[in-house]
Amino acid sequence: MTARRRMAATVEHFDTRHAFMENDMLTMPQVRTLVRELSATKVLSVYLDTRVTDPAMRATWRPALTSALRSAGASLTGADHEEFTIAASRLEDAVLPGKGTWGAPGWMALATAAGVHFADELPMRTPTMAVWREGPVIAPYLRVLKQHHPVVVALVDSRSARLFRYAWGKLDSLSDMRVSVDAIDTGVIPRFDGRGTSFPAPRSSTGTERAARRRMTAFRRLCALLSARLAELAGDGSWILIGGTPAWSRFAGAALPSHLAARTHVSGTLGLTATHEQISTAAKHAGSALRATRGRELLDTMLDLAGAEGRSVRGVPATQRALRTSAVDLLVLSPAFLFTDADEAESSVHAALQQGATVEVLSGEAAEQLDRAAGGIAGKLRFALDFDPLPAA
Repeated sequence: MTARRRMAATVEHFDTRHAFMENDMLTMPQVRTLVRELSATKVLSVYLDTRVTDPAMRATWRPALTSALRSAGASLTGADHEEFTIAASRLEDAVLPGKGTWGAPGWMALATAAGVHFADELPMRTPTMAVWREGPVIAPYLRVLKQHHPVVVALVDSRSARLFRYAWGKLDSLSDMRVSVDAIDTGVIPRFDGRGTSFPAPRSSTGTERAARRRMTAFRRLCALLSARLAELAGDGSWILIGGTPAWSRFAGAALPSHLAARTHVSGTLGLTATHEQISTAAKHAGSALRATRGRELLDTMLDLAGAEGRSVRGVPATQRALRTSAVDLLVLSPAFLFTDADEAESSVHAALQQGATVEVLSGEAAEQLDRAAGGIAGKLRFALDFDPLPAA
């Protein structure tokens, strides 16, 4: 336990041991590196639906995998078939569990004759497939990747913040933060005026204003340290949910740095006494809502840029031309496009990743809007191009 003194307050971090172990999901830079390294290599890409509802059916993935591998290798001959067979054997030797039981609903692996380059459980179901081709099949993984961003939860009162991480449908306790003040506990929560940025200090009914000021000073110090901790835990892609005592949680939310504001939801209903099940439900809904809002805002900006500045493209032909000129900075696709035009989606994803672009798969209303306005694919550009960025009628 470490103690840090700040003015009149002492903030203590109580690190608790927990079972959460972050699975080795790839980051976008790691995905780019993997695609570049394997782009000229024959890769066996395997995706499995391993969701189990009946314990007696927990090994059904094995015949499904066998069938997929048989189909993938049916037309191969000579050295190509031999290389494929070696890559397939790597799955059994180095990756597949002996008893065939997984807690996750999906699983994937990328293998070559030299070995398994990546394998991981997936937090959502994927269609079972096995593909043998140059370069990895990565588009289905990107759809899963967007679901992986954890939700960091803080339950805040005047003296403490309890921290949690929600990911893969599982909630885990993290370190707590507490503040102790050499002052009388006024027991009065602060007044909150949402129209401005000033927050009056809480006053006690007995007029102990000095104690109230010290209480507020201590809480502001807690907010500063909590903001730094949340920024560290959230990183570049996670969401933040703040609950607890309503007024204090609004203080804490207002104290977050501006770059986290778009990824933060302050709940007025998630209280200090919430159960783990209630926290998990709130975190799941908050993550979905924040992801949907971000997707809509991102797509609206891209569509506006296409018409006003020529800094984005939409539709397959325009996006293909932009990818050929290495002008794409961000490629967005819809799940429907990944399903109905898998080959084109995979080709576009590889081209984007190899030129250093970020790739996102939208969901919900944003994905539906992308399908209507751009046929399921669009790109934000590094520089304007000299052709019509809008799709043909």
